[in-house]
Amino acid sequence: MKKKYLEPSIFKRFIKFTIRGLIGTAVDTAVLWVLTTYAFKTYLTKYLLAPSISFEVGILVGYVIIYFWIWNHRVLNNFKDFIRRIPKYNLAVLFSFGVKLILLNVIQQIFHFEVLICNLIALFFSGFINFFTNEKIVFKEKKTVVEDLYENL
Repeated sequence: MKKKYLEPSIFKRFIKFTIRGLIGTAVDTAVLWVLTTYAFKTYLTKYLLAPSISFEVGILVGYVIIYFWIWNHRVLNNFKDFIRRIPKYNLAVLFSFGVKLILLNVIQQIFHFEVLICNLIALFFSGFINFFTNEKIVFKEKKTVVEDLYENL
């Protein structure tokens, strides 16, 4: 069956996803700077609480971008659907983050690269995992009744 002509290509979605990642990183960094400069002063708040808050704000900004820009052709565009997908999205991001941490350490153990190099390599692979987790699970394409019938003929 032919792909829907209104659905953007997977390559376009991946490029948008990458842009979303850059925006999320900028938001995370900005929020972290504001919190550590103006709000938090102790070690625990600056090095544990502030990064946790900024990371989650970055995730939520990324989710808004994903919902309304990248996979907007697969969502219902209502409040209930928007809220319903947040836990899946958060789990997808946390899964990807876990993969990144594991890869970072494996790469460092095998190749003995500096942490920033290991992080960039791990980000490359975990970024693909994050994209495809969103593509295939969080914003999974629903088949129409007609497509389902056509495939079963």
